[in-house]
Amino acid sequence: MAKPPTLRDAATLGDGRWYRLHPLTPILRGGLVAAGLVGVAFATLWETVVVRVILNSLGVEDVEEPEFDVAGRVLDSITTFSGGLFIIVLVIAIAIWLQWRVHLVRMDENVIEVKSGVIFRSSRRARRDRVNAVGIRQPLIPRLLGLAKLDIQAAGSDANLVLAYLPRATAMEVRRQILTQPVEEDALDEPALERTERVVEVPLFRYFASLVVSVETAIFLVVFVVVVISAWQAEDLMAWLVVVFALFVYGAFLADRFFRVGSFVIDTVNGDIRVSLGLLATSVETIPTHRFHALQLSQPWPWRILGWWRIDANLASSPGSQNKKAPSTTVICPVATHSEMLRIVSLCVPELATPLGQQMVSDGILGTHQGEPDDHIASPRRARVLLPLSVSVNQAWHHLGFLFLRKGTWIRRLVIAPLARFQSSSVEQGLLHRLRGLSAFSIQGVPGPVSLRLIALDEQEIHNWWARVTDWTIQAVSVSRPVLTRSRKKAPTP
Repeated sequence: MAKPPTLRDAATLGDGRWYRLHPLTPILRGGLVAAGLVGVAFATLWETVVVRVILNSLGVEDVEEPEFDVAGRVLDSITTFSGGLFIIVLVIAIAIWLQWRVHLVRMDENVIEVKSGVIFRSSRRARRDRVNAVGIRQPLIPRLLGLAKLDIQAAGSDANLVLAYLPRATAMEVRRQILTQPVEEDALDEPALERTERVVEVPLFRYFASLVVSVETAIFLVVFVVVVISAWQAEDLMAWLVVVFALFVYGAFLADRFFRVGSFVIDTVNGDIRVSLGLLATSVETIPTHRFHALQLSQPWPWRILGWWRIDANLASSPGSQNKKAPSTTVICPVATHSEMLRIVSLCVPELATPLGQQMVSDGILGTHQGEPDDHIASPRRARVLLPLSVSVNQAWHHLGFLFLRKGTWIRRLVIAPLARFQSSSVEQGLLHRLRGLSAFSIQGVPGPVSLRLIALDEQEIHNWWARVTDWTIQAVSVSRPVLTRSRKKAPTP
C-alpha cells in the first residue's frame, strides 16, 4: 500500500485518495505545549546551573554545603539536565511525527473525511451536499508562515471538520472545490467565474469608537468611579492597586475586541456573503443566504446619536468543539451606519430588498411600525409591570413569509426570522404572566445569539396569533423552493 502523499496541489484532493496535511501542523497545533516545556526546561536550567555558577563566581558560598564542589556539581547538573532534555525532545519529536503521519484527509464527489489521533483514533466524515460553509482561519503564527486552516461547517450539531494546516493558496482552492458540486461534463460550456463585490468595510476608527462608546464602557465608568472613591477614602496603597487593575482589565477588553474583530470587511461572492475579520489572527467565512435562520438588528443607547447598528445572526451551523477559539461568525457586522445596515439586510434577506421591505425594516427598528390587525400583536398596557420602559414597542408582525419581533428600549432590537426555517413555536405562561393575564411566545430554531422569544403578550390574543403563525409557517414551507447549490464545470486537465 502506497504511503499517503502530502497535499500540495488542491486539484488532486478530489480523487478520493488519502493525503497528509502540512508537516508543521502538529507543531502549530501543539505550540502551547511545546512553549510550556521549553519554559520549564529553561527554569530548571536557570535554577540548577546558571544561578549557582553566578553565585559562586561572586564569592557567595552555599551555607548549607560549605564544601561545595562547584565544578563537580555544575558538571552533574549539566549532565542530568542534558539527558532529561534530550529524552523530552526525543519524545516530543516522535509524538509530532506520529501525529502528522496519521492525520489524513480525503475527498471524493460525495464526502470529505478526516482521520487523526495516535492513541485515540477519530474519523469524522461530512457529506459534501450538507456542507453549509467553509471558513478560513489564520492565527498569528500560521499567518506569518503563510498557512491557514479550514473550518468546514456541515449541517448538524458538532458535525464540523477542521483541516489544519495548509498553505493559504491551497486552502482557498480546497474551499472552492468543497463548495462546488460536481456536474456532468456537458452541463456547462464554460466554468463560472467568481464575482466579488465589496459591500461594507468598517473603518478601524469607527470600530474602536464603537467599543469606547458602548454599554460595557458605561458600566466600567460606574465601577471605576466607585473604586476610585473607595480608594481615596481608604488612603491605602493596596486600594489604589485595585484601580490600576480595573484599568488593566478594561484595556485588555478593548485590545482583545479590537484585534480579534478589527479590519471587518463584508463582500458578496456570487450572491453569498463573505465575512473577513481580524488584525493579527484573521478569519474568512462565506455564508450562503439560506444559512440565515434569524437576523437581529440591535442598537445600544450610546449609539443612537451616532446612528450605528450591530447585526447578528443565527446560522444553520456554527463552529464545533474543535474550533471554539475561532472568532464568532454569528456577527455579521459589529458596527454599521443606517444605510449600510439596510444594505446588509437586503443581502442577507433578499425578499426585503424592495422599497416596501426596506421601509418596514426602518419603521420596525424605530418602533413606529403599525401592522394590520390580523398580522400584528403587541403588549397591552397592563404589561407595563413586566416591561416598564419598552411596553409600547414590544410587538410582532408578519410580512412576506417572515416574522418580525421588536423589543427593547435601552437596547433596541429587531429580529427577522423566516417562517420556512422554523423548527417549532410555543406559548408559555409563568407565574408573573399568569397573574397579569399575559403569556410569552417563543420560536424554536437553530441555537445562536439571537433570542426568538417575546414576552408580556395578551393571554387571549396570543392563542389566535399562534394559530395564524402555524398557518403562515405551513404556507411558507409549501411555497419555498429547495436551495440549489451552484455547480461549476471543472476545467479540463491540460
